[in-house]
Amino acid sequence: MHATSWTELPETEGLPNNFRRAVAGREISVNRITWVHPTELPPHVHDDAEQALVMLEGRIRFSIDGTEMELAAGDVAIVPRHAVHGGRSIEGEAVFIEVFSPMRVDLLPGFLGGASMPTGEQP
Repeated sequence: MHATSWTELPETEGLPNNFRRAVAGREISVNRITWVHPTELPPHVHDDAEQALVMLEGRIRFSIDGTEMELAAGDVAIVPRHAVHGGRSIEGEAVFIEVFSPMRVDLLPGFLGGASMPTGEQP
């Protein structure tokens, strides 16, 4: 069994006001994301993974293939491979969990290879 606490994992700031703690197994990666207003995640796609987003605290605006929605604590969104998606903070702080399958090694601290996000937008 492998287990740790989010507080034991390093936190990185990819985009301004967008903080990430990441962990991965062989088939899945899980990230704890904190957005501090104002935060914007430009529209992008992941050709290599499906994504789930589970809201823990706060509210964000999120779009998937042109459909915009507000997500709040308790909400869940699924982003299929190849779907254009992005979002922005609404106010204060928002905390959510991202799950990618298969895992995305490019989100782990110290990864030096390519990413599935456009250059300059890599977390």
